[in-house]
Amino acid sequence: MRELKEAEFWLESAKNLMTSASPNRERYTVVVAQAIHSIIRANDALTLRFLKKRAMRHDDAIRLFRELISLNKIPSKFADLGRTIIIPAVQTKSKADYKGIEVSKAEAERWIRKAQKFIECVKECLRA
Repeated sequence: MRELKEAEFWLESAKNLMTSASPNRERYTVVVAQAIHSIIRANDALTLRFLKKRAMRHDDAIRLFRELISLNKIPSKFADLGRTIIIPAVQTKSKADYKGIEVSKAEAERWIRKAQKFIECVKECLRA
């Protein structure tokens, strides 16, 4: 599925930038933006498969994820990812993309872990 493959490439790009030799701290902001793009594209993979639609606005990603839960397309063990990953991703996206918030290395690493966790969830849901 195209959306999932793109999500994996966004995450790979974030990981590569994270380990780059660049001394510039601004790269952490870009890492966060890339990880969030990864999460949103992975969510698109779910919503396209099960709902035949994608979020037209980033806020729609939250609503569609909740819809997937209510339709039992998301196992209950992943239901908290809406609150712990999707909502924070949508809330942080424009800050990282357009406002250039300052991000620490630790925060960038957390977003990489969140994106990895969400992609693993998506893969499991798509296999079911």
